[in-house]
Amino acid sequence: MTAVQNKKNGKTVEVTETVDPRVEWFNKQRYDVFEIESVRGYRLKGYFFEAEEKSNVYVFMSHGYRSCGLNEFNRMAKFYHDLGCNLLIVDHQSHGDSEGKYIGFGYYEYQDGLRWLDFLNEKFGNDIQIILTGVSMGSATVMMMSGDENLPENVKFTVADCGYTTARAEFEYDIKEFMHLPEFPIVGTANIFNKHLNGYDFSDASPIDSVAKTKVPILFIHGDSDTFVPTYMVHQLYASCSTEEKDLLLVKGAGHAESYRTNSEAYEAKVKEFAQKYITNN
Repeated sequence: MTAVQNKKNGKTVEVTETVDPRVEWFNKQRYDVFEIESVRGYRLKGYFFEAEEKSNVYVFMSHGYRSCGLNEFNRMAKFYHDLGCNLLIVDHQSHGDSEGKYIGFGYYEYQDGLRWLDFLNEKFGNDIQIILTGVSMGSATVMMMSGDENLPENVKFTVADCGYTTARAEFEYDIKEFMHLPEFPIVGTANIFNKHLNGYDFSDASPIDSVAKTKVPILFIHGDSDTFVPTYMVHQLYASCSTEEKDLLLVKGAGHAESYRTNSEAYEAKVKEFAQKYITNN
C-alpha cells in the first residue's frame, strides 16, 4: 500500500494506492540484457528473464506503440514465468533503450522480431519451443511474424492482443473517430511522407494479410470496449486467419490494451489452454 497526497477542490486529500503484487515481483527480478542489430542498422535491446527451472520454452514479448518492453509486461511476465517459461522482452526500434528515429507500426518491427528469433535459436538451440505474444502494435508485429515464410518452425503459437488489421485502416479510423476529420487526403499525404522517410507504405504493415498465410495457431484477444483499435478489427482478423487452430477471447469491459488487467483469470486460462495443446513437456 502506498499513500500519496492529491489536491481536490483546493484541499489536500490522502489517497491510498495498492501496488499490484505482480509488478512488485517483476521489479525485484534480475535479467540479462541482449543486443542485436535491426534491419535498419540500429542497436536493439532485449531483456532476458531465465525460467526458475531449466526449460526449453521461450516467450517473445512485443510491446505497443510508444510503450517499452519492461513497462508493457510488468504484470503479465509473472504469469508466463510461473508457467515455467524463459522470457525475452524486447524494445522495438525508437522505443525504450533501443536506437531508432522512426516507428514502423509493425512493418520494421516484425522483421526485427524475426532477427530476435534467429538470435534465440542461435544462442539456445533449434530444439527450443517459442511462443509469440504482443499487445497493440506489438500484436500487429507478432501477427506479421506469424505469416512470414522465414518464421522458424519451432514457433508453437501466437497470442495477438488488441492488434489492428492494417496500419492504414487504423490511421483512417483514428482520424475519423478522434479528430473528426475525413481520412482523405490526410492519410494519403502522410503516407507519401512516410514512404519518403521510412521506405514503406502504410498498407505494407498488414497483419490481416499475414494471418491469411499463417500456419501457426493464433489466440486472438481483444477488449469489447476498445475504442482505440476498434473491436470489429479482431473479428476481421479472426475471419481472415488461415489456420483452423485459432481461438478468440473477447474481454468484457476492457478498453485498449486492458484485457489482461481487466480479466487476468480468463486471459491466463486461454493461454494455458493453448500451451497445453501446442507445447511439448520437457
